[in-house]
Amino acid sequence: MGVAHLRMLRSPVGAEVVIEGARYINFGGSSYLGLTAVPEILDAGVTALRSYGSGYQFIRDSGIVGEPHQQAEAEIAAFFGTQAGLYMAAGYYFGLIGIAALRSKVNAIFYDEWAHHCLREGVAASRCPSYMFQHLDAGDLDSKLKQHLRANDRPLVVTDGLYSTFGEIAPLSELARTIRPYGGYLLIDESHSFGVLGELGRGAAEHHGIFGPDVHIGGSTGKGLGVLGGMIPATAEEVASFRMTPAGRGAAVGLPAAAAMCARSLRYVREHPEIRSRLHANVAYVKSSLRRLGLDVAPGVAPVAAFAAGTDQDMRVLQARLMSERIFVFHSTYIGAGSSGVIRVAVFADHTMEHIDRLCDALSRML
Repeated sequence: MGVAHLRMLRSPVGAEVVIEGARYINFGGSSYLGLTAVPEILDAGVTALRSYGSGYQFIRDSGIVGEPHQQAEAEIAAFFGTQAGLYMAAGYYFGLIGIAALRSKVNAIFYDEWAHHCLREGVAASRCPSYMFQHLDAGDLDSKLKQHLRANDRPLVVTDGLYSTFGEIAPLSELARTIRPYGGYLLIDESHSFGVLGELGRGAAEHHGIFGPDVHIGGSTGKGLGVLGGMIPATAEEVASFRMTPAGRGAAVGLPAAAAMCARSLRYVREHPEIRSRLHANVAYVKSSLRRLGLDVAPGVAPVAAFAAGTDQDMRVLQARLMSERIFVFHSTYIGAGSSGVIRVAVFADHTMEHIDRLCDALSRML
């Protein structure tokens, strides 16, 4: 569905945004930690841009690598406590790179029916036998494994860590237990959970306490971390295998300025754990406030609260009425939302109680 009129965003994306000269309270997008305008992060990008220019053509096969890319990958390893890390131009490459690297180790792929497009494209590109299981349903996965695997077959199970439309956290512990008897692998797109979930912000796998050589994580740095790019923390051997995949060798390695900002953002998040605490406090306040209005929003620590409010047209009208009061929310028809969609409220660390109260007051009058 097209957009009849595009209005220009004229500010960084955070708790408040400027659209066509007017300031709005923003509950749209995914700037969960509110880092898109942090001076230290921006300064790292500006310095790298002036030092390394606006483009980058070298690949590691040439024997030359940019310093910002090296710094980003060192910070990825430090943040996750791994041997190494891979920085990517975009988190979307994770599906293509991660699945291709594991293809030779598995006989079939099983993916959640709401898995992100990047994972589905990675599954399709692998040309491996693949089967869909019901959303978040480890029991259905178990049934599909029994139905489709032969003796000694190894499965790869593919899922998001945090689903962006409703903020559901995948039952990773159950999925891991289900595939363990088969010696299978679990690949998790952590795009919406990096920086947000887990004691150290390492994502849904950390949230569930699942680690090991059979668990592979990766995804975008553009959500919680607020900078363009993607990353995969892993062992040195695994990173080497990622680089040898078609996407790993053929895709752009990313703008040096973006890599420099990724490195600084990861370090900033490690240095400021209070940001995540502030985010979680805001999440609890938003969700409890919306539930008091009688809205059916899922509990939990994920920074997304989504609800249906009538028909597709009803929700479009609600979104427009909120806009008239300088409050922006998404009417989302993204993965899992259905044809009518939902109102998606994203929660950020830089939201104030006043921001949240204004949203809830407006909803109490409009619903």
